[in-house]
Amino acid sequence: MPFAPICRLAACIAVLVPAVLSGACTPAPSVAQSWNGAGWYLQKPYLIAAAGSVYFGGPYTYDKCEEERAKQPPETATQMLCVRENRRPDTFGRS
Repeated sequence: MPFAPICRLAACIAVLVPAVLSGACTPAPSVAQSWNGAGWYLQKPYLIAAAGSVYFGGPYTYDKCEEERAKQPPETATQMLCVRENRRPDTFGRS
């Protein structure tokens, strides 16, 4: 009898782990998808260039962008930038 619960547990783990990992790796909208027009965008840059930057809002005026950045928790706000975008960025966030 102890074999059946062990197999059931292993089957559950085998199904749940890939599902959780694939959900964790779902990419955020890219810079090119989030771009709505020229203006200031609140974004969080990433060190790895392949991942690109992630937009959290925009287009704003510069003052509104700084207000939105200040609304974030302090440890997050220091990592975010207000970036002026005049044209649609490419896939990696370069203008």
